[in-house]
Amino acid sequence: MADDVVSSEAPAEGNTAVGSTSSVMDYLQDEKSDADVVAPLHLGDLDLSSDEFILDEVDIHIQANLEDELVQEALRTGVDLRQYSKQVEAELQRIEQASIKDYIKESENIASLHNQITACDSILERMEGMLSSFQADLSSISSEIETLQQQSVSMSVRLKNRQAVRSHLSQLVDELIVPATMITVILESPVTEQQFLEQLHELNNKINFAKELSFRETLACADIQDIVDRLKIKAVSKIREFILQKIYSFRKPMTNYQIPQNTLLKYRFFYQFLLANERTVAKEIRDEYVDTMSKIYYSYFKSYSSRLLKVQYEDVADKDDLMGVEDTAKKDILYHNQI
Repeated sequence: MADDVVSSEAPAEGNTAVGSTSSVMDYLQDEKSDADVVAPLHLGDLDLSSDEFILDEVDIHIQANLEDELVQEALRTGVDLRQYSKQVEAELQRIEQASIKDYIKESENIASLHNQITACDSILERMEGMLSSFQADLSSISSEIETLQQQSVSMSVRLKNRQAVRSHLSQLVDELIVPATMITVILESPVTEQQFLEQLHELNNKINFAKELSFRETLACADIQDIVDRLKIKAVSKIREFILQKIYSFRKPMTNYQIPQNTLLKYRFFYQFLLANERTVAKEIRDEYVDTMSKIYYSYFKSYSSRLLKVQYEDVADKDDLMGVEDTAKKDILYHNQI
C-alpha cells in the first residue's frame, strides 16, 4: 500500500536534497501545531519539553530515522509524510478490525485449542512426573549396578586368591584327614592282606607329614597327632607279633628255613616301617633273627663237620683221586733221555 501511495503522489525525481529536508521540517512544524491542540500529557522521563532531556540524543534518533531506507525513499520522492502516516494508521486499524473479527469467528476453535493445550499440559505434566520417577529409578539402578560391579571385582579377586591356595590347601587337607577305612584296616585286618600293606604305606606318609608339620609348628597337626600315634602303635604291635612268629618258626626241627625267609621278603616294608618309626622294636626283631639264624647255621655246620669226620678212606689216594698231582715217573724218563 505504501508503494501505491508513493507511486501516486510522487513528484519528479529531480527534487534536491534541500527540498526534502525543508519538507521534513514543515512536517515536524505541523505535527507540533497539532500537538498544541491536544490536551497536555504527563510523559515523565519521555517528556521532550523537560529541561532534563538531552538534545543530543534527539539528534541521534532523528539521524537514525533519516538513515532508514523507507524514509530516504519518501524524502527522495517528496511524499507527504502526514498523509502517508494517516494512511498507514487507517490500514492498521482496518487490519486490526479484520483480525478481531477473525479471532471472534475462530473463538470456538481457539477455546477448543486452549482446552486441548490444557489437556496436553496435564498429560505432559504427568509424563514429566513419570519420566522424573523413571530417571530416579535409573539413578538407583545405576548405583546398584555400580555396587554390583564393585562386588563382582571383589569376588573375582577373592576367587583368584582362593584358586591360588586351593591346590596347596587341598593337599594339606588330604594329608591331614585320617579316613575311616585306614582305621578299620589297621585295627582289624590281618597283616598278610594286601589292603593292610597299602594302608600301612598311607599311614607312614601321614606320620612323616605330621612330623613335618610339627617342625613348622602348624596348629592343625595337633588334631591328627593322637590318632596317628595310636594307629602307629597298633601297626607296630601287629607287625612285631607277625615277624617274631615267622622267626620262631625257623627253630622247628627239620624245617626248611628258606620258605619262611621268602615269605618275609614279601613283607620287607614291615621292617622299613619299624626302622623309621620304632627303632627299639626293629632292633629287637633284628637281634632275634640274627640269633635264630646263627643257631641254625651253627647246628647245620656242626652236623656237617661231624659227618665229615666219620668218613674213613682205606685206600691211599693216587693221581686219580687227587686233583693237580704231578706225574714224577714221566719227568724221570724225560730227564734220563736228556742226559
